[in-house]
Amino acid sequence: MRAGVTDLPLGEPARFNPSQLELLCDRLGEHRAEAEVAYALERIAKHLSQLGLDRLRADRAALEKLLAALVGDARLIGMATLAQAGRHVLDCLDGDDPVALAATLARLERVGDRSIDAIWDLEDLSG
Repeated sequence: MRAGVTDLPLGEPARFNPSQLELLCDRLGEHRAEAEVAYALERIAKHLSQLGLDRLRADRAALEKLLAALVGDARLIGMATLAQAGRHVLDCLDGDDPVALAATLARLERVGDRSIDAIWDLEDLSG
């Protein structure tokens, strides 16, 4: 790392909070929780597909709303890394730093893809 420059790892793994999924199962029952996870993943995938710097140029308020929804859905199903990356993008929006914003958006997209793949892999393992 150079002074004032942070290296962001490109191979960041997706981290999950399994207790969040357990809470969801306890609250909704296994069948409804499974459906909620699938629905949240669909929403997350939709949110991720709508992200981008042109979105920021078009409507900052809409981007903030989109990011807040993505973070909420990620928290709901225990996608800790994705929620954290989304919060970092929101922080960069507030900081008005276009370079940091571009970097954190790219990270969010990478983490989002990995997180969705990882949770589907968990679903495959659980039957």
